[in-house]
Amino acid sequence: MVAFWGKDMPELRDRLESGFPGHAFELFNFGVSGTRSEYGIYRVTHEYPDPFGSGSHPCLSAVSPDIVIVESFAYNHRLDGMHRIGHYKQTLGRLVDVIKETTPAKLLFMVTIPPDKETFLENAPVYREVALDLRQEWGEYSEKYLLAAIDFAKERQIPLINVFERVRGLVASGTPLQWFIDQNDHIHPSRYAYDWIAREIVDALKKYQVIGDQFEG
Repeated sequence: MVAFWGKDMPELRDRLESGFPGHAFELFNFGVSGTRSEYGIYRVTHEYPDPFGSGSHPCLSAVSPDIVIVESFAYNHRLDGMHRIGHYKQTLGRLVDVIKETTPAKLLFMVTIPPDKETFLENAPVYREVALDLRQEWGEYSEKYLLAAIDFAKERQIPLINVFERVRGLVASGTPLQWFIDQNDHIHPSRYAYDWIAREIVDALKKYQVIGDQFEG
């Protein structure tokens, strides 16, 4: 979900610049599309194929970041079943722990947009012939894992960027859910959604007072 934002994440850069004038930011996107939290653990301390080009991408710990935002990986655990939610939370815990052990970063946890269960994965080439009712079932499981991710962050008392609930609230107030979802594949965030995500990140950095004097440009 984060990889599709792109290497430069322009909406985030713009929101950070306007939200924190006078501060300098260097952004790194460590997202890899279609991957699970287990591979997230691996990427903290191991190089991996660069999803934005050729060659290898440095591991997270090598960058020694000041801030790390971990997204939930929930969509890519949707086929695990309800009986694996406990294991999913344990894996997220391992991921958080290894980031804390190997980087100096202040850590926040983000849960992304809710699925559109009526059109889930519609138009995605690799799922083109999959029955609608099965895709809708996958959408239901995606939502359950997103909710489990929110529970995880609250249980661990990790600063939470709750895009999921924010978007659900906007939809309940009349904003079409489709605005937040890429209509090319009916799963990834749209550019509109990425701008909302960027706003939520900036708001969270302010709420949790993450940005300090060490970030002055």
